Amino acid sequence: MARILILTEVDLPTDFARQVEGYLENMVQVQVRKTDFEGLKSHFRDTRRGQVRADILLDYLEPRVKNYEGFDKIVLIIDDDGYVKGLNFVFGVAKISGSLAIVFTKRLIADRDLYHQRILKEVLHELGHAFGLDHCGDPRCVMYFSNTIEDTDRKGPQYCPRCMARLRTLIMKQ
Repeated sequence: MARILILTEVDLPTDFARQVEGYLENMVQVQVRKTDFEGLKSHFRDTRRGQVRADILLDYLEPRVKNYEGFDKIVLIIDDDGYVKGLNFVFGVAKISGSLAIVFTKRLIADRDLYHQRILKEVLHELGHAFGLDHCGDPRCVMYFSNTIEDTDRKGPQYCPRCMARLRTLIMKQ
């Protein structure tokens, strides 16, 4: 069973770990811890843009979190806005088959329930990448590329049957 650690700056529902486990068909064990990334973010902030350079942060942290406390995957939920070169913003980043995923919440803000649903979808999407999935062409699948917040709202938190079958195989290989 894969172990996932979610480190978050934002308050999440008490059952957030259970939700992630459920959408990953209980093939994972999830632990959530509250933390503060302010010092870390300041080192990767582009002050001109007022955003965190997500890809550089990911490249910096990834080798430092491998097997952190025995976790297979680490997800950072950062209360800020992120971008990568060539894009105005990103909701999150992860390398295919990497050990780290990062979700940025600034553009996900809405009423409390919708906000938490958006965070859940982005966490599941980035974990999909971290386990080895690429983007999916099914606009209802959580692995569909979200170019806008409307794309995120349209898709569900679940993986389509094809992505879930592939994910099962990938997780079992962990």
